[in-house]
Amino acid sequence: MKLNENEKDTLFKLFLFTVTELFCISIYIIISALSGDFNWTVERLTSSFGGAVIQLLQLIILINGVIIFMYVAIFLILLVKN
Repeated sequence: MKLNENEKDTLFKLFLFTVTELFCISIYIIISALSGDFNWTVERLTSSFGGAVIQLLQLIILINGVIIFMYVAIFLILLVKN
């Protein structure tokens, strides 16, 4: 399967964002495991430093998820065009 330059670039960006997503998810799991609770309530999210970090990680995971979805769609469109 030969890929043109745009497809290679899209695939590389998809790889980078996926690695970032997996890193953030693993940090989220580690922080949740160290705190002893995977069920984060609003009180715990707003009253502790760990909660602030969890909120930031959730935001990064959401944004990366949307970007990954867009790159998958772009890659598939480029693949179908050829």
